[in-house]
Amino acid sequence: MKVQNLLLILLLSISSSIFAQKLTIEKASPFTAVKWEKEEPVVKFEGEWYHFEKIENFTKTELLDFCKKQFEYKWKKRFSEDLVRVLYYMNKDMPNVKVTLQLSKNGASKQYTGTFTAENRNKVSLYNREQKKKNEKIVETDVPQQISKEKAIADINEFEGVLDTKSSYIHLSNYNYEKAINTLKQTINKESDSVNINYLTNEMAKIMAEIGDRHSSVRNKKFNKKGHATYKLQLPFGVFTIGNTIAAINPEDNSYFDKEFPYILSINGLSIENLINEYNYRDKKAPKEAKLTRGAKCIQRFGVLLFNNNHECPSKVSVILKDASDKTKVVTVILTEDNNFSTVLKKNMYSNYGHLYKKNFKELDKLLKGNIGYITIPMMSHYSDIEGLETYIHHAIKKYQNEKALIIDIRNNPGGGREILQTFASYLVQPKQSPWVANVANLRTESISDEGKESMNGRYLYSYNSENFTKSDREAIDSFNKTFKTEKSFDISKFSEPHYMVLKSGKTTFKKPVYILVNENSFSAASVFTSVFKGLPNVKIAGVTTDGSSGNSRKVHLSNSGIRVKVSTMLSFQRNGKTLDGNGTVPDIYIPIEESQILEGKDNQLEKLIDIILENNE
Repeated sequence: MKVQNLLLILLLSISSSIFAQKLTIEKASPFTAVKWEKEEPVVKFEGEWYHFEKIENFTKTELLDFCKKQFEYKWKKRFSEDLVRVLYYMNKDMPNVKVTLQLSKNGASKQYTGTFTAENRNKVSLYNREQKKKNEKIVETDVPQQISKEKAIADINEFEGVLDTKSSYIHLSNYNYEKAINTLKQTINKESDSVNINYLTNEMAKIMAEIGDRHSSVRNKKFNKKGHATYKLQLPFGVFTIGNTIAAINPEDNSYFDKEFPYILSINGLSIENLINEYNYRDKKAPKEAKLTRGAKCIQRFGVLLFNNNHECPSKVSVILKDASDKTKVVTVILTEDNNFSTVLKKNMYSNYGHLYKKNFKELDKLLKGNIGYITIPMMSHYSDIEGLETYIHHAIKKYQNEKALIIDIRNNPGGGREILQTFASYLVQPKQSPWVANVANLRTESISDEGKESMNGRYLYSYNSENFTKSDREAIDSFNKTFKTEKSFDISKFSEPHYMVLKSGKTTFKKPVYILVNENSFSAASVFTSVFKGLPNVKIAGVTTDGSSGNSRKVHLSNSGIRVKVSTMLSFQRNGKTLDGNGTVPDIYIPIEESQILEGKDNQLEKLIDIILENNE
């Protein structure tokens, strides 16, 4: 009997311990789905739907009010997918794995014991994605595309408020956006009683583009692309940059569309310069090379380009071609919806990140001639998204540590997170340079919130007095700040204190020369990757200037039109004091793309870099 009592006590003790166990992960949920009825949460628990009333000591009203205030337009997503984070912010303590739930069904309220699990949270996230897809499949012709003049003016005022209170880059721009907004309002007041939402979207997008925020956008998410007659029309040839020229390429065999007159001078009376500098306004403030390449890509999608400028696209256009001596030829071409790029053209425009998600890691590295190691990173993926990626990268770096040099190829890398950057940093930063102050950023807020702090810390950016920094880190920051100065001044009262990314050498450092190969399609986190290592004595940047951008964007949906405004809330500075946006990172070794890379599929940039490395090692 005593043994039985002891066993019972032990079981009760274990049960109590399990019940009180604190969560150590944030991505967990006690529910498997969450849907909404008039902004009231209905949760799926143990296979059945219930109206949510309470979790532990927090009522539904307390939770929803907090989510709306703290997370704005993302409040539903935070409640459904990030309940652990919500409870932590409210209570400053991680909730238990097992929690008391108050749920009701058919008017009857009852208490249940729920369990936070990552599996549940994944099911909630999957349910949300499926619902989003269903909503996107709703026939968009049923969605009103006109709003009253009064509602349009109200949305423009709301847009101006977003720029005033959230935008970081208005403080570096000389552009008079207030004047532009007033001009837009005056134009609308002169128009008829209703305003087309697409027109309103495009006009606000033009204003946003002038500010120079490369992560920003203004979009009508309800626009029915399939229902628009000319939106998907494209030129019957590929448009590509070769040097400073824009060429017409036949995608079927990678030859010039017209061998005698390979370059495009104008389309339907619009010069190439006008199309790139004015019509493709979304990339107006991009670095030179990125502006040309992105402009060419947008010209090829002629229907979209004209739509974004509130013009209808014709079914055929007149194209003036020219040769190297500026002789011209006029051709008329019919636009089509089908224009598949060849493998060669795609290779020079897009990242092949399929290898990452298929876990074909062996395709990402190789030993080149002359005993040069090569690793390509198609995307700055999060390790949590791709199992085994972190282990692979460590293994690949160590594999080539005794070779002549290492090339890290991040051409066409669209960005992502900064975890991969941190992994490489432990090898590339040498003990003599450690700690290495790599990046400085200010968040657009006078008083940084928990979410703002989390967003900065998620980018490995910390304030000077952060517990994440050691004494030696702060000494490195002090030394760095003696010479660091931002290229442009801004009102610091509108921003948080500076946050710093400090990189450190690891136990094993890469002693041989490292070359980071980049191009104008290296964007966002890939551009950050490039900039933070520039200046290290053992690292050289090769290729062309990156399309730099790092903005910590936030989204707002305007009240009447539903237009989505995305705006950067962070200023991100390179070690030289220049922003990533609009400047990118200039290479130490300039290697532009050549004709053979487009027409023959040769990787002349990589080949030239190999030759340079071998010459330097003779």
